[in-house]
Amino acid sequence: MQNVSVPQDVRHQQQINAGEISFVYYREKDSAGKNRVVFSHYAISFVLNGQKELYRSAGNTVIGSHQGILIPGGHSIIAERTLNDDLYSSLIAFFPKKLVTQFLAKKAIAAHHSNQSKAASPYILFSRTPYLNEYLRSLTALITSGQQLSCAMALHKLEELLLAVYELFPEQFVSLFDEQQPVQLSLKNLIEENLFNNLTIDELAFLANRSLSSFKRDFEQLYQVSPQRYIRERKLEIACAELLKGKAASELYHVYGYDNPSNFNTAFKKKYGLTPLAYRNSQI
Repeated sequence: MQNVSVPQDVRHQQQINAGEISFVYYREKDSAGKNRVVFSHYAISFVLNGQKELYRSAGNTVIGSHQGILIPGGHSIIAERTLNDDLYSSLIAFFPKKLVTQFLAKKAIAAHHSNQSKAASPYILFSRTPYLNEYLRSLTALITSGQQLSCAMALHKLEELLLAVYELFPEQFVSLFDEQQPVQLSLKNLIEENLFNNLTIDELAFLANRSLSSFKRDFEQLYQVSPQRYIRERKLEIACAELLKGKAASELYHVYGYDNPSNFNTAFKKKYGLTPLAYRNSQI
């Protein structure tokens, strides 16, 4: 797994740079698995050909060639792949958060804090509209022709894009840039959000912006259990609920991280004192 910092590590791609704004036409072969990506800027990414998987501390999603996504700065795990014989390609706008704050102020758009208990969205996923398709067509043509833009023109192009996304999801857009919203999940909630995403403890530590050792230490200090054991116990608890709904161990073992039914049965009996079948029969 590679560690990538963007937009710094995509300088070899075709792009337009103007001040703190970059528009990047990104084309690559399939990634060899997932990459750990640190966004030093915010980004709006459109998949032109292929598929992108995005994992954040507060959730994950898949972006297809008909979609775009607004990604805040911070840590992500990303896998990109093509679905045909052409290269994977995307168009990405990188920009600092302050430009969005200025955009909101210019448009007299104020943040609303009526749901203070609700955490800010980890991203905004949206479908491409005909307007956005035309925007991407013209911007891609500018990049591939080697055209450069003044800082004023690049800001105009960025604000055009920001306004298009804002009009699709105004409340979600504002909450993403709301300084008063909580931005960090608890370590337990981070694991709950990614319980079935097949991320390693090392990858979870990366999403939490911690070293592996500090992630393990902090988690155990807070919850008196190791993250590995917490994940194992939580999956067994959820599997138990599935058993009571009529599922068989043979349908569950692989989903819950076991190589075969025997290992699942052994772990289940260790926690509940009965095999899965015996436990289900005891509850009837």
